[in-house]
Amino acid sequence: MSQAFIVPPGEGRRLDLGNFQVEVLATSAQTAGEFSLLQTQSEPPEFGPPLHLHRDASEAFFVLEGEYLMFIEDKQTLCPPGTFVYVPRSTPHTFRVVSAGPARS
Repeated sequence: MSQAFIVPPGEGRRLDLGNFQVEVLATSAQTAGEFSLLQTQSEPPEFGPPLHLHRDASEAFFVLEGEYLMFIEDKQTLCPPGTFVYVPRSTPHTFRVVSAGPARS
């Protein structure tokens, strides 16, 4: 069973992926297997993970800046800022950064 929780700005668990960072805002364990939520920024153009799926949770994306090209099953969609993407569990997906947002210090 999940409990309500709040993650203040900048207080998620940080993961250093070399050329950019990820902030984990919600894990599958925290949401009773419903979803996970990550915030990324300053990803380099052309970055993207291999095609994959999550059996334990759904995944959601909200593009804040730059553009992503989302690949969900056999479809691809260009996602500018303001785009929300929901990927149900066990659905093959990936993305590629088309253009990054402004650099952050």
